[in-house]
Amino acid sequence: MGSITNVIMPVLGMSQDSGRLVHWFKKDGERIEKGEPLMEVETDKATVEIESPATGILTQVTAQAGDEVPVTQVIAVIVAEESGLSHSAVSSTPSRNVPTSVVANQVSISPLAARMAADLHLDPSPIKPDGGRIEKADVLAYLDSMKKTQSRESGKRILASPKARRLATERGIEMGSLSGSGPEQAILVADLPAQPTAVSSKSPQSETMASVPAPTQETEIPMSATWGRMIERLSSSWQTTPHFYLMREVNATSLMAWRQKAQEQTGAKITYTDLMVKLVATALRRHPQVNAHYLNGKLLQPPGINIGIAVAAEDGLLVPVIHRADMLGLAEISAARMDLTERGRAGKLRLEDMQGGTFTISNLGMYGVDAFNAMVNPGQAAILAVGQIAERVVAVNSQAVVQPVMVVSVSFDHRVVDGARGAMFLETLGNMIEEPLRIVN
Repeated sequence: MGSITNVIMPVLGMSQDSGRLVHWFKKDGERIEKGEPLMEVETDKATVEIESPATGILTQVTAQAGDEVPVTQVIAVIVAEESGLSHSAVSSTPSRNVPTSVVANQVSISPLAARMAADLHLDPSPIKPDGGRIEKADVLAYLDSMKKTQSRESGKRILASPKARRLATERGIEMGSLSGSGPEQAILVADLPAQPTAVSSKSPQSETMASVPAPTQETEIPMSATWGRMIERLSSSWQTTPHFYLMREVNATSLMAWRQKAQEQTGAKITYTDLMVKLVATALRRHPQVNAHYLNGKLLQPPGINIGIAVAAEDGLLVPVIHRADMLGLAEISAARMDLTERGRAGKLRLEDMQGGTFTISNLGMYGVDAFNAMVNPGQAAILAVGQIAERVVAVNSQAVVQPVMVVSVSFDHRVVDGARGAMFLETLGNMIEEPLRIVN
């Protein structure tokens, strides 16, 4: 009767063969509602919050935080309370791999339906097929019923980032009493009340006069899974990728005028990052090798131009991707960038938001940075570093004049791009920045 539901390590990507369990939101023996956050799983691309596939008691937990687990392996079970079985009465479920062609409860599933379920991070166990096995139509019908259920229950569930949810639990804070500032009013860490500080018996004056004792030993800074993944990926890039750098100072007068005109025409909030996405995508169409990458002794050309945007989130650096950026208009790029940035900072990015990047842009101009060199992301051949627009005294026709200028730097993987190709790409990009209205619609 489906009274027991297997919890498996989900397939979060077609090339993934394992996942690292970051955190259980429930302990062995605790009750959980269907759709409630159950665990966090980390792959080499992102950390994803996985919802519970059923309502009941979580038990037979075999994986702990930090464990690397093969995909489709059973790591716990959820026992329905109406089944009359206590979690201690459930027979031990050994860790095993569940073939993607077979589902729990001995119901078979077609290869197409299995792939759909994997792509959608969907546990197929609860799906009830019309025929002898689960087909594509059964998956679509199940998704439709899930959407209707979630729509009915949306008013009951409190949206929150995984970190905010953890900290609230640790501090004993009732989430229902908070107002969220994230997308869809999701609660972020910044929305949590500050931890109370110890009350001092000293007067304000004595506190001001008192000297603060110096620390006597090092203290460990808590490191998130996202930060740890960033360390691993960039350390690997630095050790395995032969970097070289090209830099150019460009006149930003026309770029500023283009931004103003684009905002008036579209009504959208266009940023300089949006403009750079459009220009870079156009330049990559003219220099496709800069959009390629090196893998196992081969140079590989991807089918599309997908621009990653470096985003500073609570737990570290994220690089969500604007797919097919060369096919999008400025308003579409702006909307995509804003959506990815907001969901990234709220901890709500999907795995597909982080996959497929072929080139990355890192803009630190808003922090007053004049120029910097960035590190190439693994699986790509180049990254653009953008500094601030600042007024400089420059020579024009032997006269000193003040103009807005910007420094752009491109880091290249020398296995994919040589100096001449890199210089030609930067020349194209620099000319586009200085005369964008003549080049881009």
